[in-house]
Amino acid sequence: MAKALLFSGTSNLKLAKQIARKLNTKLGKLAIERFPDNETYCRFDENIKGKRIFIIQSTCNPANENLMELLIIIDAARRSGAKSITAVIPYYGYARQDRQTKPGEPISAALVANLIKCAGANAIITMDLHSKAVEKAIRLRKKHLHALPVIIEYFRKKRLKDVCVVAPDKGALLSAKKQAKMLNASVAYIEKERITANKVVAHRIVGSVEGKNCIIIDDIISTAGTICEASRVLKNAGAKNIYVAATHGVFAGKALQRLAKAPIKEVIVTDTIPQEANKKRLKKLKVLSVAELFAKAIKESKN
Repeated sequence: MAKALLFSGTSNLKLAKQIARKLNTKLGKLAIERFPDNETYCRFDENIKGKRIFIIQSTCNPANENLMELLIIIDAARRSGAKSITAVIPYYGYARQDRQTKPGEPISAALVANLIKCAGANAIITMDLHSKAVEKAIRLRKKHLHALPVIIEYFRKKRLKDVCVVAPDKGALLSAKKQAKMLNASVAYIEKERITANKVVAHRIVGSVEGKNCIIIDDIISTAGTICEASRVLKNAGAKNIYVAATHGVFAGKALQRLAKAPIKEVIVTDTIPQEANKKRLKKLKVLSVAELFAKAIKESKN
């Protein structure tokens, strides 16, 4: 079997190093530079011909720059004779653009998948894609990982009493029931109404949350507007403490300011996106590592 080598782009180097440590190895030698006009340049500083290559790169903000960097690294690996190339993408940018809602729109999630394939990747390992539509758009061998076991284990260790898992809307109720079963908790959901394309109003809670420790688990926290409004509705309904968890902490726009003011005791995300700067700005932010899950997936890869 061809030897496997790990390399990392610049978007999430800390997670890449943790994955490498879990695999008892080191990241390969890859030089990444910027030309004066900000174009990306990369070069493999070791022989990768005939080797199995894993390239770790989250395509988070700045999404375009990190995506282009990933494509360039993949192209360099292909041209350098790598036996196989697996793109390890902890956070898959553009995943929320997974369908046409109006005539004339692109399906950017599918476009990104095609770009990765055209650049030369043979497979993708990623985590908690936004929808089944994105998963189907990736026409490569893929491993779709889930952070829920890590999040559930975190809450189990807290040994909270009177726990209620709250679905952010009725559509997420099935997932909330699964999460609640894992935590031996009750279930409730928030009834919402969409006012405009960008504005959703939480109306009321269906289920009992009074005096309970409420947990909301989602895949992404982006602008945090909806989740903060939900926390206020829960608090007004008599919730004791409110915990919000998500795989991907995007924290776009004024998200951190909103979360700081919201009646949320703790915001839990994973390290699919770097959070060092955000932890300094949001004291209630807790970051869990998914390095072990990715290390296991890489180790079990058949590429």
